[in-house]
Amino acid sequence: MTTAAGNAGRRRRGRRSLRVQLAWVIAVLSGLPNLVLVGTVLLPAYSRTGALTPNVWLFVLLWLSAVVGVSVFVGYALSAQLLAPLSAMTDEIGELPRAAADARLSVSGREPEEVMALKRAFNAMLAEVRQEQARRSSFTAALMHDLKTPLVAANHLLELVRDREELSREQRIEVVSRLSTENQSMIDLVQKMVDAHRLELEDVPLNREPTDLRGLVSAVLDRLELLARKRGVTVAVQGDARASVDPKEVERALYNLISNAVRYARSRIEVEVFPGMVRISDDGPGLPQPLERLAQPFNGQPVEIAGRRYTAGTGGLGLFIARRVLEAHGGRLVTEATGEHGTTLLAYLGTAKA
Repeated sequence: MTTAAGNAGRRRRGRRSLRVQLAWVIAVLSGLPNLVLVGTVLLPAYSRTGALTPNVWLFVLLWLSAVVGVSVFVGYALSAQLLAPLSAMTDEIGELPRAAADARLSVSGREPEEVMALKRAFNAMLAEVRQEQARRSSFTAALMHDLKTPLVAANHLLELVRDREELSREQRIEVVSRLSTENQSMIDLVQKMVDAHRLELEDVPLNREPTDLRGLVSAVLDRLELLARKRGVTVAVQGDARASVDPKEVERALYNLISNAVRYARSRIEVEVFPGMVRISDDGPGLPQPLERLAQPFNGQPVEIAGRRYTAGTGGLGLFIARRVLEAHGGRLVTEATGEHGTTLLAYLGTAKA
């Protein structure tokens, strides 16, 4: 720890302020012409006449030292004026109110262009930070609602099992089934949160291997069979292809896309498998917003689908996860069509046939 502190101290001592550096630059620029003049004109002239005495050398050294000393002093004094706008900007940043929603640096036309550009960039950064904070705060509040809903429902179901002794075996099975559904909803939500947080902060590590894309689609549909049956949605799958992909990550992406389709489709979903691409079509109400806006992590904006308003929170997490996984494979997520008669999404994997 002492060594680390000593190294930090040496680094601080080794750093010069911008004002000192500017003063030395002015000194070098002032002294260099004098040094060139002495070396190319004065000293050769004295050498030819034989008058290059120790006194001449002393005079030259004193002259150069005086020039450098005066230049350093003048440069240090002038640098204070040159750097005054930056010093004022530093003070202004320190006085910005932390909690003010409209906190920003004032930009004056009398300031140097470079300082005005720096202030504008700083203000733009502040605006982005405020927007991100507001988005995450809104998302956190909505997430609490999204988590509370299945928890409250599960608690009511548990109380029903506890207090209603007259429930038949079939009724208890139905209650437990509903309880399992609510529990699965919470698990899916937490998993989406974990995946979205991981994919937002880091690149997606891929373990590519030759993979049967039709098999991945079938595995996803097996997991969604109960939900599809409950909603009365039929799923048709066509095509067959193989690709060099990470099967775990691609299955994750396809699950999010197809599960969204199952939740919002009216009656039918079509999944078509091509080399390097999976096409997913549903007859639902269409996307409420452009895909580029929906497929964002921790989106705090509510959405309206088929006349029903959904809370902010998890609406775009599945699309964001799918988009990041596809991009990691060199592909992309594209909206082919969307509207009141349904949505078609193209999941490009950016891979050749395996």
